[in-house]
Amino acid sequence: MPYNAEIADRVRAIIEAAGDVDEKKMMGSLAFLIRGKMAVGVSGDEVFFPVGGGEALETALQQGAHRLTLPSGQAVPFAALTDPDDDVLADWIGDAIARALGE
Repeated sequence: MPYNAEIADRVRAIIEAAGDVDEKKMMGSLAFLIRGKMAVGVSGDEVFFPVGGGEALETALQQGAHRLTLPSGQAVPFAALTDPDDDVLADWIGDAIARALGE
């Protein structure tokens, strides 16, 4: 499923403040990279964040995210939000930027 352009624009408006952001289209999704590391992605109506597995993923799930599942049915260690509001999106993107920068 192609990414939702309106959601991608909302992500772009927030993440641009981090500077040095690149965008890369991958398999119908759009990824936002900071210093070459994926911070945020958009696929369909979902915004996803690479959080790794284990405790980090469990914490993300407790904060209202769900685990991203690929069209093949494979679950991956990414937290996903379905069409979040701008305040929630800004909080998650701030955390994603910090992870990408290793903070």
